[in-house]
This record gives sequence, C-alpha cells and structure tokens, in this order.
Amino acid sequence: MISYWERHSGLSRADAVILGGGIVGLNAAICLKSQKPKWKILVLDKALLPGGASVKNAGFACFGSSGELLEDLEKRPEAEVFSLIERRYQGLTLLRKLLG
Repeated sequence: MISYWERHSGLSRADAVILGGGIVGLNAAICLKSQKPKWKILVLDKALLPGGASVKNAGFACFGSSGELLEDLEKRPEAEVFSLIERRYQGLTLLRKLLG
C-alpha cells in the first residue's frame, strides 16, 4: 500500500527518475528525453543545488592531465591510450553540443 504523499507526489507520475542533478544525471535525462519524448522524467538531487562531483571539479570536464595520460602509456598499449583519448574527446564534444 502506498501512502497519500507517495500517491500525490511527482514521483508517482514520473516514467523515469534520475538520481543526481550533476553533469551525468542531467546528461542522462537529456538523452532519455530525446529517446522517449513523451516520458515524464524527474531529476532528484539531495541538495537544492547540485553538490556532487560536477561542483567539486569546478565545472571542468576533461579527459585527463598529461601526467595521467603518460601514466596510462606506461601501463597500456599506445593504440589503446590514443583510442581512449579519442573516445573521451568525442564524449566531451557531444556533451558541449547537448549542454552548450
């Protein structure tokens, strides 16, 4: 049995609920809405304003520092690292297209 509050809250009318209003949660909501335009999508965050990793990284979205990339090259084949860099770049490009 569900309570009165559960029945009359936005939760009961949502087709999908996304937890977290940071860059990943909002991107997930945008992608889902583009695939299911009629769906009602609810994004929940524990704070009034998002306070997770999207805020703690000062708003930067990047694909790794030069030191991290050099460390990757020591542990992985060069072709794999360059492929990873290319995929990260494509992801950031898509993100900028979606979010501006």
